[in-house]
Amino acid sequence: MLTVTLAALAYTGAADAKLTAVEEKWAKPMIQVWNQQNAALHVVLQAAAAKGALVYGTANNKKLNVILNTFVVCTPELKKAGAPPSPRLSTFASALKTACTHDTAGATAFAKTVGAIRKGKTAQSQTLLKQGVAEFKLGTAALNQAYKSLIAVGGSNVFKI
Repeated sequence: MLTVTLAALAYTGAADAKLTAVEEKWAKPMIQVWNQQNAALHVVLQAAAAKGALVYGTANNKKLNVILNTFVVCTPELKKAGAPPSPRLSTFASALKTACTHDTAGATAFAKTVGAIRKGKTAQSQTLLKQGVAEFKLGTAALNQAYKSLIAVGGSNVFKI
């Protein structure tokens, strides 16, 4: 019973926590990166499945490239923000960095898929496509972890999805 009570008190405290002004200032651009990654993850597979999307130079390929670019610019955006201002934001920063790493790897695999198709390497293109999808799944899981970790330390007031 005591453990349940302590756990309930700890949860209540975390739910009432808020980010400091310095933490909030740092977190806002990071949340923007999170939102961009999340939005791109929701449409990338559909965009890649569009007719001709994996064929270099087509209209749907150009649309796919815009989405893939969203993943590629993630890491430079994180570097620009620098280290989190407090240790309690480290888990969020680490999970977001992991998401960016996986999403960039997924984008790279999809781009290589286009190249393989252009060269007529069907088997290689299928392998690369599967790798890209797997990376995007890992990126999605890391993005979810980032969200949960920021909410856990009081970021719900600044996290607008």
